[in-house]
Order: sequence, then C-alpha cells, then structure tokens
Amino acid sequence: MKRWLITGISSGIGAALAKAVLARGDHVIGVARNRDALTAFESSGAGRTTAIVADMGDAVQVARLAKEALAAGPVDILVNNAGQSLFGAVEEVDLEEARGLFEVNFFGPWALTQALLPHFRSRRSGVIIQISSGCGLIGTPGLGAYCASKFALEGLTETLALEVAAFGIRAMLVEPGAIATRFISHGTREAKVRLADYEMLSGQGKAVLDGYYAQAASPPEKVAEAILSALESDALPLRLPVGEDMRGALAQKAAALAALAEG
Repeated sequence: MKRWLITGISSGIGAALAKAVLARGDHVIGVARNRDALTAFESSGAGRTTAIVADMGDAVQVARLAKEALAAGPVDILVNNAGQSLFGAVEEVDLEEARGLFEVNFFGPWALTQALLPHFRSRRSGVIIQISSGCGLIGTPGLGAYCASKFALEGLTETLALEVAAFGIRAMLVEPGAIATRFISHGTREAKVRLADYEMLSGQGKAVLDGYYAQAASPPEKVAEAILSALESDALPLRLPVGEDMRGALAQKAAALAALAEG
C-alpha cells in the first residue's frame, strides 16, 4: 500500500485522483482549505484516509501540513494539485494579486516539496507530481499571471528532477489541457482593474474560456487515469500532457522552438 499526499482534494482533478487512488487500496492524506470539504473524503476510504486542513498560500500552514502528514506515517507520493487562477490582462493585474496567486501555485508547492525532500532522500525513494497546465507551456491572453506561475513551476520541477534522480526520487509535471472542472467558473478570480483598451479581453474573455471548456474539456478522471498509468510505466516521464487540445499546444510550442533553433 502506497501513501499519497494530495493537496486540493475538494473538487476537480484532486478529488478524482484521490478517489482513484483509494480504489486501488492505497492511503490518501488529503488536503483542503476547509473542514467541510474533507467530510465526505474522510468517510470514503475505509480507514485509509487522513484529512488535513491547510491553505497552500500560507507558509506557516504548509510547514504544519508537512509535519502532520509525516507524523501520520511515511509518504511515498506527493501531488501538488491545489491551485488558483486570475483573469486579466498583464497590464490590468495588480502585483499584489499576482503575488497571492504565486503563493498558492508556486511557493506553496515549492515549500511542501522542500519539506518532504529530506524524508524522500532518507528513504532513497519518492515521487513528486506537480499539477501544471497547458498554460505552463503556452501563453494565454487574459491568464498571464496564471501562465507565469505555471511556467515557474515547470522550470523548478525540470531542475528538481535532475537534482534528485541520484537519490531515487522521481518528479513529473502533469500538463492538463481543458478539463471539465469548476476551475474557470469558480477557481478563477478576475482582476480588480479594468482598462478600456482591453475591453474585448477583459469583458468577454472569461466567458469565452468558460464556453471553450464546456465544449473541449476532458473529465478529471482522465487526468487521474493518466497519472496512475504513468506511475506503472518503466520510466516516469518528466512531462505528462493530458487532453486532446494539448496536441495542438505542444505542436505550436515545438514549432516555435524549432524556429528558434534554426535561427
């Protein structure tokens, strides 16, 4: 039985992954920002669940979370899934809003990863899974702050994978495209500032994204299945894109890099 630590299990990818992991007979240490979100989770695993309330944007709470998780037993797999988004043009986004987003999407996962690395190194094993995004590969108008946080997570994890491989620790970036969750409608705040020149973007852009997700989205269970399949493979990939729309995003990125290489 593996022991998983998964943040952001109240809905979406986190909830789907926790359910799939419990169905395999593993143990899940599930993290959410409020106790109510953990009630159903606690009763779902036949004694194989540990619930912890913590806000990934609060460094003190992240440190406490790591201690509580390790006090409950060894951790085999860390999944940094909790995240937020912010809609607005780069010029419109207040830097304090952006810093708050980075605390949850980047510094929180970094802090939790750091806290568990001594544990993983001592055991000479462990898996770190970072839930990134297609927005960590391709810039998206209106999501500049979110893209920036995921680009940062990509760079951090790519470096981390090289640093810890010698200790038997593996790292993987999961890059979902459009996923049928409430992330856009409920997990994406809007920038407080609105500038007239960005009216088409700020006024309609979020609604356009909502519509796109409604049509193109894959179910969150597909992400969970892809993660479990990757873990069963002989070699864990550094990057795991998920969703039909990611093919186009990856082709676009490859073409841009090829053009750069050709000078």
